[in-house]
Amino acid sequence: MKKQKVVILDNEQQNKHDLDAIHKLQDGLSKVDQFPVYTPDLQWFETMVINEKENSKRKLMKELSLFLTIALVILSGIIVSFYQMPVVFLFIQTITSVFIVFYTITGFRKKVKVNE
Repeated sequence: MKKQKVVILDNEQQNKHDLDAIHKLQDGLSKVDQFPVYTPDLQWFETMVINEKENSKRKLMKELSLFLTIALVILSGIIVSFYQMPVVFLFIQTITSVFIVFYTITGFRKKVKVNE
């Protein structure tokens, strides 16, 4: 890390330096205030809201159809394994239950450690 030189100013120089900084800040703020501000009309906001609602409906339908497809595949697999191989079905159910319990317990432990 470089050593930086610190210049100690006396009170008169410090006051002049502060006043220059204040003057520059005020000039900059006055320039910002001179920029024109464009405010869109109400119709633009209404069309924006309508578009966002349509997009959210499309996303919801896409996610819902994906969820139902995956759920159908999983349930059909479970039903087939139950009727064809009951031992495998019971094994999958046991492993799933143990995993859910383990995942829940570790989640609570992490939450407790974070809150401490």
